[in-house]
Amino acid sequence: MALLAVVCLGLLMGLAARLGFLAMGRGIARLTVGAVFGLGFSLGRALPEWWGILVAIVGIIVGLACVSSWERRLGLAPVSSKGPSAWGGNEPLLTPEGEPIRVFNHSEIAMGGPTYCDYLFPDGALLLGLGSSALFSRDGRYFAATIPSRQNWGLLILDRQQRQVYRCADSELWELDAFDLGVLSGRHSPLVNDSVREVRLPELFQTASVTHLLPFADLWLESDWHPEQVQQTFERRSTDGQHCLRGDIALPATFRNLVQPLEPLISPRYTISINGQPSGLRMAADAPLIWSSDHRALVCLAQAQDSQADGDQYWLWQLDNGWRALPSPWVRREAEPSFYWHELLGLDTNHVFIGSYLDYARPGSGRYGYRLDSIHGDTETQAGHDAQGRVQVGEFMLTRMTIAMPLDSQGQRGDSFIETQPMQDGVRARLTWLVDNSDGLGGYRCQIGGWHLPGSWLLDHRVSDCGRYLALLPFEQSTTVTTHGVVADVKDRRLLVGPPMWVQRILDFRDGRLSLAVVAGRLDQDLDSSALQRFNIPAPPISGDPAFFHPDERSRLFYNTVELQVTGSQLHSIAPWRLVDCPQGANADGDFILPAPDHRDAAWLFGSETEYADSWVRAQTPRLGGHLLTASGCALVDLAPSMIWSTDARYLALTCMATDAAELCGSYRGWQLLLLDVQQHTLRVHPQWLGNRPLFERFDEQLHVRCFERDWAAEDDEDPGSVQAFSLDALLQLPAEQLVCQDGFWFRVSQVYQAPAWRALALPAIGYFARESL
Repeated sequence: MALLAVVCLGLLMGLAARLGFLAMGRGIARLTVGAVFGLGFSLGRALPEWWGILVAIVGIIVGLACVSSWERRLGLAPVSSKGPSAWGGNEPLLTPEGEPIRVFNHSEIAMGGPTYCDYLFPDGALLLGLGSSALFSRDGRYFAATIPSRQNWGLLILDRQQRQVYRCADSELWELDAFDLGVLSGRHSPLVNDSVREVRLPELFQTASVTHLLPFADLWLESDWHPEQVQQTFERRSTDGQHCLRGDIALPATFRNLVQPLEPLISPRYTISINGQPSGLRMAADAPLIWSSDHRALVCLAQAQDSQADGDQYWLWQLDNGWRALPSPWVRREAEPSFYWHELLGLDTNHVFIGSYLDYARPGSGRYGYRLDSIHGDTETQAGHDAQGRVQVGEFMLTRMTIAMPLDSQGQRGDSFIETQPMQDGVRARLTWLVDNSDGLGGYRCQIGGWHLPGSWLLDHRVSDCGRYLALLPFEQSTTVTTHGVVADVKDRRLLVGPPMWVQRILDFRDGRLSLAVVAGRLDQDLDSSALQRFNIPAPPISGDPAFFHPDERSRLFYNTVELQVTGSQLHSIAPWRLVDCPQGANADGDFILPAPDHRDAAWLFGSETEYADSWVRAQTPRLGGHLLTASGCALVDLAPSMIWSTDARYLALTCMATDAAELCGSYRGWQLLLLDVQQHTLRVHPQWLGNRPLFERFDEQLHVRCFERDWAAEDDEDPGSVQAFSLDALLQLPAEQLVCQDGFWFRVSQVYQAPAWRALALPAIGYFARESL
């Protein structure tokens, strides 16, 4: 009877699993385990003495093993271990038959998110963009993989026998654990609840989309990637229609062994011929190509079909001479500005003209930094300020130029020359190489039309937005920097020489203002940069030792941005601060001076930046960490740009933004109101937090400040904000902190140690407003 009970319960387990009642099947399995123990005890009682004990133990062990095996075959066994992680590292590398699988092109959803990759199977089946949590069914017929997503995860099942792909667009499975007898089990959301999920294949196949893998060469591809969708041929005819370059797609005989098997389809190459004559070259369909004006020659970017070819280069075809390779258009020097070339602009009987550009070497971390960021694309730049001090964003276009390479060039330095962008009347300046100095910087002759500029110049240049001026840097024999900037006035044919300074690069030239990246000094590596000390070793005098600019592991160069204004026949420096006549916003940029209403005092704010402290413009983002100095000598730090003078010029309302205020004000940002008494030299801090992005509007008997819903101000921001009013009498009732006088400045007690750094500051700005105070 015990044996019959075990057999019957086993049959019921199979029936429940077949009908899909998996929970019921597992319950019957637990009863079957109990029946096995009962069978073992029955056998023990039936046999005499110690034989009964031995048979009972063996019977129970064998019975439990049989039940466990039957559970696994039916897909009822509980998951004892987790399958491959969705975060990668345990992708299947072998088929059930022991053949290798290529797993490549790993990437991730966002930073640190689940990973996905491509799978290439031994039979050539290629599946793209699948998750790392993947496994085979127990019988080896199916391959399953999750498809990570930011919103709804997907699931893919490959029928290896039928070469069919089933895709489920919305799946609860994030990680797969087991695939037995038509049941796929795994878990949902491992980072949250890691709850178990199961799905039967018949149910999945009913709702999934089905595609067939199609054969191509030695691959099996989904129809979306079939090569019929790839352009098979292209033509490029001369303007007169007499000559035709034709390209026919060139595909390898085998794809599986390529590093990227689909590369020939994603970026196809074409064998080219002209007028039916093979060239022995391959090129991309969109590669640069230009015909000569007489239609008897062309230049294109192509690669020799020879397996030893290094890569693409320019090739010249001439009707009478056929094909020949051209050398590199430009011989680089590491010390010179970084630039690349690609586009073909023109071809005449002697030269090919190739479009290029100079990189944008913007100082890192806003308007200052300790490196020059080499930017190789058009970007945003600061083009001015509105009334509240917010940056007005303008488009920065890289300095375009043209490389003119002789068709008979031998690839030597100086074979090619540079033409600048067009200036007034379409004239271009021509820069021709003369010599290199010991640091690898080239000196160039400059000619603008019939005007030959005296001396030699660096390659770095910039045409003004009006087209009248060309900014240049004079060539120096002994250093990587130059001693001043020069502007060539094309209209009046004269050179405007800027004041002496160590210039590293030209940045921009718009609205008559020339921006330069200037080396002002060095900062020791063990010192932290601050608005009070950007460098501790000043740059030498113009006639000083050029070794100062050589790399030094003990310190780093400090680059500042200096602007020069073209005024008539002069080129003079512009003060690095703005004079404003109204309260500035919380996202006001740069150094500015806000005079008091009676002009007997003034507030100079400098050194403020966004909390990111990077090189992006970020016009909408609030500034913080500003340093304040009044003409009356009050010196404060860690302020935001929002401030306003009282009508009697005695009080200065200030703001401070804290980025660690979550526990106090419910947000990681918090704004505080401060009141500075410039006569009594006291500071009061309001205990309540302000709203976002404060903007002061009026300060008489009451202080009016407008706050907004968000700190970040959108371009089309329609948030009018709301105004809060603070009584001056109530503010004066707040506890006052007495400032301490040191070296002629008034500090908070905790900041007195900074007195030497404040004293070292140049004070041309506020000294103008209150000479007697300082």
